[in-house]
Amino acid sequence: MEKLKNVFSSTSSSATAKLSKAFKFNGDHNILKRTNTNGLGSGGNPFLDGPNLEEPSLPRAHLILHVVAIFFAFLAICTMGAVAGYQAKWLKVSGGTGFVIFLLILAFLLSAFLMVVPIVYDRWDRLKRPAQFLNQTRSTFILHAFGTFLMLLCSFIVTISAWTAKGCKNADNDPHADLGDSYKDGLKDWCTTKKASAIFDWFSFGAWAALLVLTTLIFRKERQENRRREPSFIPPESNGVSYSTILANDDERYADKGTENYGYSNSNSAHNQNPEQNRNGNALSRPSVDAYGAFDGDMPGGNVPSHQNNTSISSFSGLNAQDNGNGQSRTMQLAYNDPYAQIRASLQSGYAPPAQQQQTQQLYGNGGLPNPPSYGGYR
Repeated sequence: MEKLKNVFSSTSSSATAKLSKAFKFNGDHNILKRTNTNGLGSGGNPFLDGPNLEEPSLPRAHLILHVVAIFFAFLAICTMGAVAGYQAKWLKVSGGTGFVIFLLILAFLLSAFLMVVPIVYDRWDRLKRPAQFLNQTRSTFILHAFGTFLMLLCSFIVTISAWTAKGCKNADNDPHADLGDSYKDGLKDWCTTKKASAIFDWFSFGAWAALLVLTTLIFRKERQENRRREPSFIPPESNGVSYSTILANDDERYADKGTENYGYSNSNSAHNQNPEQNRNGNALSRPSVDAYGAFDGDMPGGNVPSHQNNTSISSFSGLNAQDNGNGQSRTMQLAYNDPYAQIRASLQSGYAPPAQQQQTQQLYGNGGLPNPPSYGGYR
């Protein structure tokens, strides 16, 4: 019997322990889910020591204020609905009452949107685009200012209507007192309901104003941090460290200098140098690839005759030395004195001066001009 008692006691204790573990009270009272981002698998920062819990998208103070604003806005909607029902029973719903109900519903939906979207995003990872929009402090500041304006407008309209109406002070002075005693008896409760709606409007406005103040403080703090990160702009007129006056001597570095410093614009500069430098300068001369000598004289040292060891280059340089006495290239000389025109004139006249014949033979012999075609004769 003792063994059976021990067995039953052990089984009962283990069962109660399992049940207690299964139905253990969860002490986490946070409404918003906080995910552990530490670790490589979840994409967190692996260099942090210990768990790093993300802060919820909606702060706890904002959550409480949104709940308060929604609660009092709901009560204001209900009371204004009763006011509109009384008006519809005896007269018709006034434009002011309908407008106030519209503003209250709009403020209620706006507050619910601002509260629900961050919660859904934190717990179920949904509504990412609206959550990213509300994550910007500027966006929430604008929406909180708009909600505060809506509730302030509703509070003023309902307060003025409830405390300044003639029927609320004296039922006999109401413009519709001729509707009967039943209307007068219900007018007192109607005014009380309207005053209660005004009080609820002011409470909801207080919650919206607190949200606006908190968002303004956060927005101001972020702007101050951004200003500290970014350096202040120093205008050019100031004597800041990053600004220095450009001196006039600095312009000489990029000024348009003459060609005297390069050694080939002046014809006398090549003769004033020593023989070793002159020999290196003459090595730059080359024969022209054009039949008219378009490139002769363009390169540095092109107008200076070379040494005797380079006979092909000396022939062209010698021709340049003879023809370029006036400083013009051979192409320009041939443009003014066309050899083909001289040959054509000599063939037509049948006589050419010796100087012209010598010049023509020299041009053909040195390769300056192509050989003329051989004709069988002229008829």
